[in-house]
Amino acid sequence: MQKEKQSVKVSGLSYSVNGKTILADASFEIERNEFLGIVGPNGAGKSTLLRLLTRILNPTEGCILLDGEDLSRYEAKELYKKVSFLPQTSYFDFPLSVLEVVLTGRYPYLGIFESESKEDIKRAENCLSLVDMGGFSQRKITTLSGGEQQRVSLARVLAQETDFIFLDEPSSHLDIHHKFALIELLRSLARKGKGIAAVLHDLDLASRFCDRILVLEDGRTTALGEPPQVFSEKLLSSVFKVRGSWDPQSGNLLVFR
Repeated sequence: MQKEKQSVKVSGLSYSVNGKTILADASFEIERNEFLGIVGPNGAGKSTLLRLLTRILNPTEGCILLDGEDLSRYEAKELYKKVSFLPQTSYFDFPLSVLEVVLTGRYPYLGIFESESKEDIKRAENCLSLVDMGGFSQRKITTLSGGEQQRVSLARVLAQETDFIFLDEPSSHLDIHHKFALIELLRSLARKGKGIAAVLHDLDLASRFCDRILVLEDGRTTALGEPPQVFSEKLLSSVFKVRGSWDPQSGNLLVFR
């Protein structure tokens, strides 16, 4: 069978725990060169979806095809050369240096008992520069603020050099400057050929920077499309319990309580 290439295709994806449905019948596709925003109220199934896409969880029903091959068929190292994941929160219990943390993203490319090369170190340092942490490589990760740790975690994901990057609330803990810098970086990566899917709570940022929006509500897909199509007054009211409209002058989404 000829493989489909350069996409993640989700078909009829469902996940249940103890008889309770967390995600139901999700079907969509993520292509390279695309930034997909995943939005919805708390408990809508957004984080569960990302964990299914990265095989942390296994679906109850449905399938995920990565470049035309079922996700379950990939060996771990091969999968992690293609897919990387930034969780909501990363926990650092050991006082590793920032550079050591980022270098763990190079694991899929190393053999058993193989140490990181000079090239691996160079790539890790470049990733730290991308997230504005270039001067922190020798700092202990446990001495950093939550926002700084988040940026180091993103650098680790970037060091993995995957085709697809999935992020769960990547702007959490970040100040406003680094929040915008992060979203701009993700869009730039998509334009350079990455497939990006991120759970976002900031509807304004999602509407400005994402190519498409997937809306989840109670575990089900409510809408999927380009931001102006998805973020209608009716949807904002029914799903998010807010008022909103598109500013005709700036073209930006305006959201009100």
